[in-house]
Amino acid sequence: MPQSVRDATAKACIAFLFLAVTIMPSILHADTQPHHPFRTLASHPHLEAATEDVATIDAIVEALAKTISAPAGGVIDSKRLASLFIPGGRIVIGVDPKPGRSADVVLVSPNEYADNFNRAMKASSSREGGFFDRVVANRVEHFGIMAHVYSSYESRESLSGSKPFRRGIKSFELLKSGERWYIVELYYDFERPGTPISATYMKPSKE
Repeated sequence: MPQSVRDATAKACIAFLFLAVTIMPSILHADTQPHHPFRTLASHPHLEAATEDVATIDAIVEALAKTISAPAGGVIDSKRLASLFIPGGRIVIGVDPKPGRSADVVLVSPNEYADNFNRAMKASSSREGGFFDRVVANRVEHFGIMAHVYSSYESRESLSGSKPFRRGIKSFELLKSGERWYIVELYYDFERPGTPISATYMKPSKE
């Protein structure tokens, strides 16, 4: 074996031993710490949620629909909305493509969503219509501490309105921690011409 190859091999071995002896133990030790400040919900300021809002998957999806609903001129409870999410959780709103514009998304925090919603409702207070979301069906996939929900919904201007002015699907990424569920991310899109909601998503899964 040429001397240059032996030297390169020796250096690689030394580098590996350095990694094994000095770096890996610290990584493994950190991984065993149950209260690592960057990996616990308790380490971040957070609002307590009502137990009935977060006890089950269906409950937290329903709580979201109720929280983002309000009568004409009304406002939504920003604290209740934020309490459904993990710290840093976000809402992602799909923007449909149009001629000359590709599909896009708008990313907001729960507080930003509430502020924008309430501002819009106040600006349209002369209208008779409010905004009320209703859950139609939840399609749930659940593994370990996480769950994914495709939740079809309808939006109306009043609770008694017979015809929704909008339908769509909300995609929930959920976390089960302790005795409650959290929304990690909420991503939703709207039904429109050429993009109908299929019958599959208009009926609940069996879970």
